[in-house]
Amino acid sequence: MAVHLYGNVNGTYQKPNIDLFEMTGKQNNRPVKFCDTEAGKNVPVIKVNISEEGLRALHGSKIKGSVDIQKQTEELQYISEHQPVESFTNRLSRVMKNSYVQLSESNSDEKLTIQKKADILLDEFREICDEITSGYEEGNRVRFIEDSTTEDGYRKLSKEDELSILLSEFGDFVEGRFGKEHQEQSIKVAKAVNDIQKVKQELGYGDIQYYEPEYIPDNFVEDLLKVANQYANQKL
Repeated sequence: MAVHLYGNVNGTYQKPNIDLFEMTGKQNNRPVKFCDTEAGKNVPVIKVNISEEGLRALHGSKIKGSVDIQKQTEELQYISEHQPVESFTNRLSRVMKNSYVQLSESNSDEKLTIQKKADILLDEFREICDEITSGYEEGNRVRFIEDSTTEDGYRKLSKEDELSILLSEFGDFVEGRFGKEHQEQSIKVAKAVNDIQKVKQELGYGDIQYYEPEYIPDNFVEDLLKVANQYANQKL
């Protein structure tokens, strides 16, 4: 089962830097003083010094309909850190699908052999490994997973955590796509299709085509996972 990863929407972490006080000043948007209003023109001026933190707290909790700027800033930062990102399983599925599309659009007689499928998956696996490694080395990769034991429900991942998740999802994907259970289902599907084709042939339909299930070499899954594990271990 794929693990749902969270991170910055563009794959990097950039701390929000929003200062609404500064923005207000740049826009020359000065608040109206109470003493300049009709209600306050006869009220003696009382000078009070309030810190920026105190003003934010007052603005966010005491004035009806007001906005807590500090709270909004924290929420924006939280959202930027917890954007959902594409899972490794989805990436592997997508690259396989694209390979079929590209082959069909090329109008070539070339077939997507079992070895080519292995090469495509391993190339994508290595690319993801390199992205993870370089991201943590450069300090611009931040990823989380849901964790009910933490205060905010998320746990920040390390490079080792992500590589472990990648290996797990890669193993599940390869097993589901080329494993024993998949092969058994392929044989059943091919038999059912061929039975239908046989009936059509008996009824006199032309262009009858019989299907063979995809042949998966012995130890194909094991060999694929071995290569993936060796590459990932080099990144640790």
